[in-house]
Amino acid sequence: MSKAATLLLTSVALAGCGGGGGSHAPAPLAWDGAPKAFKTPGLPHDGVVLGKVRNTTKRTLHLKASTLLVRDTSGRRLRSSAAFTTTYAHGLFGALQQPGHLPRLELQRLGKIVDLPPGESAPFYAAWHLGAGSRAPVKVDYGSGTLAVPSPSGG
Repeated sequence: MSKAATLLLTSVALAGCGGGGGSHAPAPLAWDGAPKAFKTPGLPHDGVVLGKVRNTTKRTLHLKASTLLVRDTSGRRLRSSAAFTTTYAHGLFGALQQPGHLPRLELQRLGKIVDLPPGESAPFYAAWHLGAGSRAPVKVDYGSGTLAVPSPSGG
């Protein structure tokens, strides 16, 4: 085999290494800064991650917290909740009195939805419970990609 052919095959092989492949576009969401993950003393199987997520695309992302999934290292879905907020905000109704439809502005206020313009960031949290057979680390699956969650530190 000629040196030129060897060099060409080597460069093609290396182009596919790392970063999920050369032909894939970057993930639409990325952490904006380092997220912080926590465990609560007395609840060794529960965790929370707090941070900001950034839109890395050139289009506005319309995200719905109820469609986000927290998965364990094996890809199993965990019991979890998430929102685009860094603080607690209560709705207009009690937990057992939820209406079928809330106005868009109320959904945004509660962090249940977010419209994230290109390059912009939004606060974010996810909380989860590792059930029997589940193993950390976890990741947040938003449909077109995932966000890696660091190992939680104690309380």
